[in-house]
Amino acid sequence: MLPPNPSKDHLRKQAKRLARDKALKLAVAQRELAIKHGASSWAGLMRQVEAAVPLSSLGAAARSGDLATVRRLLAEAADPNGGPDDRGKPLWQACAGRVPAETRLAIVDALLSAGANPRDDSAGETALHAAAARGPIALVERLIVGNALEWQGDRRGRLPLAAAKRGKAADKAEIVALLDRTRIADPSFRAAVKALQKGDAARLGKLIDAAPRLLRERILGPEAYRRASRHQYFRDPRLFWFIANNPTLMTRMPDNMVEVAEAMIARGVDKADLDYALELVMTSAPAREQGLQGPLIACLMRAGATASRHAIDMTLGHWELEPVRTLLTAGLPLTAAIAAALGDIERLPALLAEASREEVQRALGLAVINRQTAAARMALDAGADPNVFLPVHSHSLPLHQAAIDDNVELLALLVARGARTDIADTLWGSTPLGWAIHQGKTRARAHLEGLRRERHGS
Repeated sequence: MLPPNPSKDHLRKQAKRLARDKALKLAVAQRELAIKHGASSWAGLMRQVEAAVPLSSLGAAARSGDLATVRRLLAEAADPNGGPDDRGKPLWQACAGRVPAETRLAIVDALLSAGANPRDDSAGETALHAAAARGPIALVERLIVGNALEWQGDRRGRLPLAAAKRGKAADKAEIVALLDRTRIADPSFRAAVKALQKGDAARLGKLIDAAPRLLRERILGPEAYRRASRHQYFRDPRLFWFIANNPTLMTRMPDNMVEVAEAMIARGVDKADLDYALELVMTSAPAREQGLQGPLIACLMRAGATASRHAIDMTLGHWELEPVRTLLTAGLPLTAAIAAALGDIERLPALLAEASREEVQRALGLAVINRQTAAARMALDAGADPNVFLPVHSHSLPLHQAAIDDNVELLALLVARGARTDIADTLWGSTPLGWAIHQGKTRARAHLEGLRRERHGS
């Protein structure tokens, strides 16, 4: 018999405690707990919990594969994300349901077309995890095109790729290949990247000499990612971009990465690739941690690379301040946005007085991201709007950033200047309070909940 208000998470914790207390293997403890609750297996117990948890009408229809009802409810303006108490929203229910693949795909398509959020993880994983484990690949592709995140983990931090590898889909190999963003199908590019990552400049030079296209063409990934509307950095990369190790594809960069870069530059790297590689290096934590960021920046600048405003914003938006200080020393003009990010409150007022409205807004955003409360106050005094989305991490507002930083002083400043607490971000669909709760930011949560109580007079 199931306990009142059964919860998968609670039962998982019970199983772990039982395993610890009785010195059992977890699988044995899980089966013992399942039998105690009248199930023959742990998987059976989990299915019983799913069946016992009430779902919205749309969630129930998605789980049972009732396509006609799903379409009718959506036509009647039902929320495509189901009810607030759904543990596993309709999209996840459809992907995890035990109905034919064609039906699941049709339901997922209907839900996504109606605006369902593919990033919800109330089931402990996303719809993409469920689709990756069960297939078919068409379902996985549809979710990616619908802006599911292949890098979003489940409750244990495991990616959809891991779910695919553990799963039993008939087209498992194809799904794994789709979700493995490190996979390079072209053998010539694969060999060149391997030489680069080993620091074998001589080998890399020979490969490029034999196939000059390696410096000109892109390493093409699956088509589904190009059809997704969200921006994906490092999508279909050029070979030269790999020098930055951003995203992190090497556990350790070779110490001679500057030599590797110079071997490619000597063979003719396009200016656009030099510029983008500079942005990647400036925002590369591995390069900084290994002492390679400065030398690579110098190498790229000698070759003629220049930092765009976007590159500078991205660098400051990821708290990489030293590369921008290096550029300032090399002659980059100081702007209000840069001064705000660096906390240069002596020169900031004069720069704000001469800045455009857009520059003042950027100054606020970069000050907030870099936790520069005094600079943020100056930008607000200069007319910045606290309800405009940030220039970096542009799915969120200044209030979201202050919440995730647990920065009560900045939260109070922004709210006092008119920041709204009820605006959701565009990636996760959550308010600043939702961010604080999800990330365990206790001070920010208490502050925002206090504001809510004041607003409602309770």
